[in-house]
Amino acid sequence: MSQLRQLLKSAFTVVLPKSLLLTRGPRLAIADEPIEIALTFDDGPHPEHTPRLLDVLANAGVRGTFFVIGERAEQHPELIRRIADDGHELGNHTWTHSEPSLTSAVRFLGEVALTRRLIQDLTGRDCRLTRPPKGALTIGKSLGLWRQQQTVVLWNIDPKDFTMPDTDAMSQWIRGYRPQSGDIVLLHDNHSRAVIAVEQLVEDHALRFATLSNWLRPTESPPFPVRELEVADVR
Repeated sequence: MSQLRQLLKSAFTVVLPKSLLLTRGPRLAIADEPIEIALTFDDGPHPEHTPRLLDVLANAGVRGTFFVIGERAEQHPELIRRIADDGHELGNHTWTHSEPSLTSAVRFLGEVALTRRLIQDLTGRDCRLTRPPKGALTIGKSLGLWRQQQTVVLWNIDPKDFTMPDTDAMSQWIRGYRPQSGDIVLLHDNHSRAVIAVEQLVEDHALRFATLSNWLRPTESPPFPVRELEVADVR
């Protein structure tokens, strides 16, 4: 079944526009320009690790995309506002990050809508990017997201920072990483390793950092009209 999913994912990546499914950015580097990658941070906000990460990003002049869990965002609204105020992009990582195989399409889509409304209320900005927990989707969930005018965002680089035993493991991974244009790097701001990753990426590699919308529609207005959300209470 996993092989079938990979085949379907590859087929969708080729066929679907990036406004519906984004798995990586532009592959071609511009001559004499730094390689451009996107840093994405999942599972926050965290009261200790997210502020520290935001400090590091600010000092480095780097912007990223934060896929936040709604119930954690509700607990720490000041961090959601700071993420937006610091110029980063906010993405939707559902309300509870429930196990995908145990979550119906109805509940999943309700959690996405609820998290989207919270982000709107806290920042005044509509959230058009959704990353499903574990990157797992069914056809029904995918179609439902597109009906909600969402871009599904996955990744192509996963250091599995949340499994690393210490900061040395993260440093070793960074030393071995060979960035390519369009890489979407998956990190987690509910752990301390993301801070080390950003510090060393900036220090060890000559890179340019994009937010995901830079790759989706850099010079255009959003492709979907803004409309009032219909939010089911899934709490």
